Amino acid sequence: METDKSATHLQRDYVLLLTVTFFSTFGSSMVSASPVPFLVKELAGTKTTFEELIGVLASVSSVAVITGNFAGGFLADRAGRKTVVILGSGALIPPLLAYAIVPNAAWVVALYFVQILSLSLSSPALIALVADVSKTNSRGMAFGQFYLFAIGSGVPAFVLGGYLADSVNLRFPFIVAALVALIGLAASLGLSGTSSRTTFTSANARKVEDEATPMPFTRFLIIFGAIGLLTGVATGMLTPLNRLYPIEVLHVDATELGLIFSLGSALVTALVQIPGGRLTDRFGRKPLMLISLLGAPFVVALALTNSLFAFTLVTAGLVAFGNIGAPAYSAWQMELVSCSRRASAGGLINAITGIGMFFSPFISVWLYLSQPNVAVAFVWAAVPWVLMIPPILMLKETKI
Repeated sequence: METDKSATHLQRDYVLLLTVTFFSTFGSSMVSASPVPFLVKELAGTKTTFEELIGVLASVSSVAVITGNFAGGFLADRAGRKTVVILGSGALIPPLLAYAIVPNAAWVVALYFVQILSLSLSSPALIALVADVSKTNSRGMAFGQFYLFAIGSGVPAFVLGGYLADSVNLRFPFIVAALVALIGLAASLGLSGTSSRTTFTSANARKVEDEATPMPFTRFLIIFGAIGLLTGVATGMLTPLNRLYPIEVLHVDATELGLIFSLGSALVTALVQIPGGRLTDRFGRKPLMLISLLGAPFVVALALTNSLFAFTLVTAGLVAFGNIGAPAYSAWQMELVSCSRRASAGGLINAITGIGMFFSPFISVWLYLSQPNVAVAFVWAAVPWVLMIPPILMLKETKI
């Protein structure tokens, strides 16, 4: 009877966990892909200032990722997962509202930092919770479902944000985004309390039945740190490019930019999460991680597109390969550390990823502005993908 109650609590809390993830990410995604860049463009004053500020936004985002993940991971393993999820969900709402009244681009940059910091703060706790409620032979699927809700929320959010910016006014999407994020905060209040050494529910705590044998933490940190750093560099280099190129070369408007991120990125990324989860549970973590690196050629191909349709199509290929390994990556991390260190380990690796995201946007923007052919910037953005192969091959497979 007690076991049934515990299982019911776990199921209820898992639904709430997915609800928090969906609505918090929805609110943030509504503004980050389309309204924020166009708000910067409106307030920047000059074309050069706009281009530079897009790079600054990407780097500021990385600092927020570093700070939020580092602090959130260690706090979640000590104060409890629920506490950190509530804190992150609540802190997301004020910056979303404040965008609607900012007077200059400097304020946009500052609010963007707080926005990404809020999401990053709760990220390690959410990832640890998914691992806590899942078993090794189905953990890939659990993470696939989690990322389906997180990334899938962007499908309507990106389009809605761009559409509201064009059809109502540029400030209106931020108010709607804050109201959506409020639902995520409400859901987080219903989560059961947690501790670092139990699974999801402290009231009905149970030991982890299938926890994998942790690898030495120093080795874990070196290998996953290398992968995370290169992932951050790859993401950071591409972030300004996939905004500057459509806006300046393809001359898209806010709605069209939202469509690129919605249909070409979020929808495709969401669709590959369940297959990615199933495949990694069946064939192992390493094969899916290696398959994900096949996205590298698509990075270069972006610079060869000459229409909105072509750019969206290539983006779809890039994210399909690049994100099919996401469930494997997260499951692999959680299986190679002890349960009591899951949030802090995940937060630390995410923070290292943020370090890679910090300096790389400046490199890609410099290449974009200084080279006669913008394709050079995209070629260099593909290099980190290839460099991830050796550290992935060094990792021990955990699938049983």
